[in-house]
Amino acid sequence: MPYLSLYRKYRPRTFAEIVGQRHVTQTLANAVKANRIAHAYLFCGPRGTGKTSTARVLAMALNCEHGPTAEPCGACESCRRIIQGNALDVIEIDAASNRGIDEIRQLRERVGLAPADARMKIYIIDEVHMLTTEAYNAFLKTLEEPPAHVVFVLATTEPHRVLPTILSRCQRFDFHRVGLRELEAMIRGIADKEGLRVQEKAIAILAHAADGSARDVLTLLDQAVAYAEDEVTPEIVTEILGGIDFDLLAEFTDILIRRSTSEALQFIERVVGEGKDLRQLVGSLIEHFRDLLLLSVDRRGREAVSLPEESLKRAMEQASAISSDEVIRSLDILAETDRELRFTSQPRLLIELAAVRLCRGAEPVAAPVEAAAQRQRKAAAAPPAKAKEAVEAQPPEVAEQPAPAGPAGLAEIRRRWDEVISDLRKRKEGNVAAFLRESVPVGLEDGTLVLEFGHQFHHDQMSEKRREVVAEGVKRLFGIEVKIRCRMAPEGQPSGGDAAGGKTKKRRGSLDDVLSIFPGSEVEE
Repeated sequence: MPYLSLYRKYRPRTFAEIVGQRHVTQTLANAVKANRIAHAYLFCGPRGTGKTSTARVLAMALNCEHGPTAEPCGACESCRRIIQGNALDVIEIDAASNRGIDEIRQLRERVGLAPADARMKIYIIDEVHMLTTEAYNAFLKTLEEPPAHVVFVLATTEPHRVLPTILSRCQRFDFHRVGLRELEAMIRGIADKEGLRVQEKAIAILAHAADGSARDVLTLLDQAVAYAEDEVTPEIVTEILGGIDFDLLAEFTDILIRRSTSEALQFIERVVGEGKDLRQLVGSLIEHFRDLLLLSVDRRGREAVSLPEESLKRAMEQASAISSDEVIRSLDILAETDRELRFTSQPRLLIELAAVRLCRGAEPVAAPVEAAAQRQRKAAAAPPAKAKEAVEAQPPEVAEQPAPAGPAGLAEIRRRWDEVISDLRKRKEGNVAAFLRESVPVGLEDGTLVLEFGHQFHHDQMSEKRREVVAEGVKRLFGIEVKIRCRMAPEGQPSGGDAAGGKTKKRRGSLDDVLSIFPGSEVEE
């Protein structure tokens, strides 16, 4: 006999064997017992949650030689034919490939024929949302008033795409993703029946990777068993999944919590050397930080996080070591990186940039630009004499910065700097945009726009070609021709700041007026 996949071998044959959908199976079983079967059902839910299997069990319940019964025997001729998929009166139609009006017309012609050798004719139409509008309209009357010997079961993963006129003629059942513990129990039960050796941690990883799909978890188990020589281990499961092990995610998160930029970059280098998918790393980190968010803000987060007990304990320790605000900020950075990875040919560079930002533990990068804009607006409202005095009093490092000069002056560029960055990202210049997020425009003189960077790494990445890309972006938004010059912020202060070495420089005029023009903060001598 040819090998039979686990998900086919262990496909449910009774309502009781369907995992995680008691709200559906209990209702259908009671309907069979009370002889209150509807003429049409709509089964909605994610893939692999048992929609088609439930439809087949319903067909067995209605056509079992000992029924109709809520507990089909699975041994009579009718049940065996349905299990083997060759029952003449259980017709399965894939609407994805039979979606036109001609196919529905053929269905309408056959519906009126009496069952060949069973009690009822069951039509199971999978992916029903794929039918064309014309096919829906042709099907409508038949669905509304089918012959007494016909039951329709429509299945879909996208119920919002099913016409309301169809929805209103069906009893709707929503299938849920199968819970993690139920999937783990399923794996253990099948492993015992098959005599398979699967480590507990490997079971947890398989269940988590299945994402609520009973079919997917058995397919993954099949693959892991085929790969393993003797025992299915966590390492084997992680390798076949091509994903990132929880311990690796937790290690990286510990580094980020410690704010160790050098360790973070070394970690990324190690992951690259091991051949891991960097996009998968970012996606897994997003899932992990989501778990940390649930654990940090909700007392019931423990119940919502799908992790084995040992991993859950470590995640809870990390959640207690980082504030919920910082978790949200990290998720924002990771989500943005995930979006930009789709448009870049240098994923490693983008992830390294994200790691630097995650380790900084500061406000989002847009904040310095917005703060500068606020100060510029305040300066514009101040008396001209004070503004002039403040400009004359500025330290040598920023003396080249003139007062705002109209709508295309420095003040306007600083206020709209985020728009320049967004425009570059839309034009698939994601790398340049990522570097610019670490910059602040600090000078505009003789057609040269000076950008100040707080980190040497970002400064060094602004090659001549990238500076030209920025200049083109400035021209698009402001209509002015500029050359771009980059420089480092004075040591010991953020980009755009006015203090160096933790000491303020002597200036004439009011400190408030100076700070209204130049970003920085007052410190004690």
